[in-house]
Amino acid sequence: MNKGLKLIFAFWNFYQGLGVHPGVPAKEVRYIKAINGLVLIVSGLLWLQLPIIIDLLPETQYILAAFIIWPLFIQIVPLFNHYGRYTAARQIYSFSTVILISFNALQLGADSTNSLFLTVAIVGFFIIFPPHEKKWIYLNAAFAVLAIIAIELFYVSYGRLGNLPDEFINIARWSSISSMVSIVVGITAYHYRVVNNAEEQLEQEFERSEKLLLNILPKSVAEKLKKEEKNISMQIDQASVMFIDLIGFTELSERHHHSRVVSILNEIFSHFDTIVEKYNLEKIKMIGDAYMLAGGLAEPGTAHLRNIGYCALEIIEYIETRPIKDAETLGVRIGIHCGPVVAGVICEKKFAYDIWGDTVNIASRLESYGLPNQIHVSKQYYEETLHAFNYKARKPIEIKGKGTLSTYLLMSMG
Repeated sequence: MNKGLKLIFAFWNFYQGLGVHPGVPAKEVRYIKAINGLVLIVSGLLWLQLPIIIDLLPETQYILAAFIIWPLFIQIVPLFNHYGRYTAARQIYSFSTVILISFNALQLGADSTNSLFLTVAIVGFFIIFPPHEKKWIYLNAAFAVLAIIAIELFYVSYGRLGNLPDEFINIARWSSISSMVSIVVGITAYHYRVVNNAEEQLEQEFERSEKLLLNILPKSVAEKLKKEEKNISMQIDQASVMFIDLIGFTELSERHHHSRVVSILNEIFSHFDTIVEKYNLEKIKMIGDAYMLAGGLAEPGTAHLRNIGYCALEIIEYIETRPIKDAETLGVRIGIHCGPVVAGVICEKKFAYDIWGDTVNIASRLESYGLPNQIHVSKQYYEETLHAFNYKARKPIEIKGKGTLSTYLLMSMG
């Protein structure tokens, strides 16, 4: 792009942005730029014709006056936009444009086809007025239609006002046609760009919201929610549930600034998220320094039983082999159980996906009665995965609310 074009585009962007500043509502920016662009295009087209008009003076003196005065007068539009008088700016442009076109059309007569500019002006009203000001679109369009009718009636009765040479009328006709084509192409190109930008932004927002939704919900549940299904719930006959609790986090939080505490927790739990996703499991929630996840919620099968064990082993490895600065003494307790659960989405505002049932309660108890950096599992989970892992039996332990249970420590892959 040469220097001249760069300067033209720079001026175009500068002029379009007049009146746009940080305090302007986002919904007004598009319409401010649209009307500023139309002011610049129309003013430029009028002034480009000045040499021809001047050459044919004195017959063209009234048209010359209109072509000089209107572009100067209409510069108040960006000024009104600057001071937040958006509707007034649009009204000034619309009303003055209809007056300008009507005046020129009466001067030039029917052969110039100048009155057709009023149809282009009507199209412009739909570009510069936002939807909440549609009454002004209809009023200005009605004003333009009445002007067209009045002009045509005037042509029938009087011909034209100005005593202009046929040579100028012929030039005016071709100038009108080329100007109309330029304005229509400009409006169409601008609208095309705006629509495409809006579609791209909508697509980006959709992808962002979709990703956010899938970070909160399993895909199958998210699909139901998007269909506006009510009371989303399901009975799952065989799920695996794991609770993880950070050992020593309370003491750590007392030693460090709150920003560092949050940073450490974010680093640890973010890594847990990566491991959970790797094994096709679902993070359910975090409660303080505790982390809950489950498997078997979205798809039937038994693979989740092994995967949750692999996940637990990798979490232990991460905690033991990759110490975090200021958190070297942190450890974890892990509890795993499997069995039936109920899953569902609760609340309409700040909704949450959760699971309930005795399986969840037992997994939580196993974590509470676990050992540092050990994976404490129930007998049911042990029996389901005996072929996949190496276990060490614990003495039967008394678990509050559940009585005496046989439990095991998952030591390694089998």
